[in-house]
Amino acid sequence: MRLAIIGVALGIATIACRQTTEPPTALSVRLEASIATVPRGDTVTFEVNATGNNLVGVIVDYGDSSSDQYAMGGALTARVTFKHVYSAAGSFTVRASVTDAVAGVKEATLAIVVN
Repeated sequence: MRLAIIGVALGIATIACRQTTEPPTALSVRLEASIATVPRGDTVTFEVNATGNNLVGVIVDYGDSSSDQYAMGGALTARVTFKHVYSAAGSFTVRASVTDAVAGVKEATLAIVVN
């Protein structure tokens, strides 16, 4: 039996335009997982938290040739939840890349072990 890789993105973004003469805010990205070691076929929940100036979107690469993305629409802060199922055993590096129209791109990574 072959298991399918499933990805789901759920998000909450605070949308506001940055209209100020203050210097741009540094882009901050944090990536967390519900569990670091998981059996094949179980769901892992990932949460990406970002703070910036004009957040455009986030792409999460699960390290197993699959990814998800979510548009943030110019938010100043965002918390986006992704769910993913790994169908193969191994060690995977998960990478969240957040793009900010003012501050550029910043990444956060973490390791997931699938038994």
